[in-house]
Amino acid sequence: MLSPRSTGAQFSLLVARLLMAGLFLFSGAAKLGWLMPLNSIEFLQPIARAGIDPAALAGTIKGFRVLHTDLIPYAAFAIPWTEVVCAFALLLGLSARGAARIIIGLLVIFCLAMVSVIIRGIDVDCTCFGKFLGGAVGWLSIARNVVLMAIMMPVARWGAGMLALDNRLLNSGRAGAESSAT
Repeated sequence: MLSPRSTGAQFSLLVARLLMAGLFLFSGAAKLGWLMPLNSIEFLQPIARAGIDPAALAGTIKGFRVLHTDLIPYAAFAIPWTEVVCAFALLLGLSARGAARIIIGLLVIFCLAMVSVIIRGIDVDCTCFGKFLGGAVGWLSIARNVVLMAIMMPVARWGAGMLALDNRLLNSGRAGAESSAT
């Protein structure tokens, strides 16, 4: 097993962090409707078609029947923005452990909601990534989220890996403490 400090482990953490940053940036952008303007650029049209608007996200959340109606607009606002903020934190490697833990928490909540609709026999479409990878919620959706959680676990445990602002800030803090101690 690799030491979390080894170059291979640090590179693996970097890859996991950047992969998940891109994925959750896309997911949040799709839910916020940010992809739709790309429709005017011909080669980006397939990506633009993946976008939904926040009202459609609220409709999907309502279809899960797990939140009180009054809370749905707040969830439709909070979920994509949380994904985008965590994605940028992961991208920069700034508070990456916290961002990874928040994303894992979201994925756990999503899995619980999915299990709930499967058990209750409710037919609802997954808009996790907008219309991209859409379709009815099923056990495959849950398996996908479990895989995503597994990818995030090392980042949540050991941090951002190489090329992270966390490392740079931590090292500059150590250098400042050492110079003031002498």
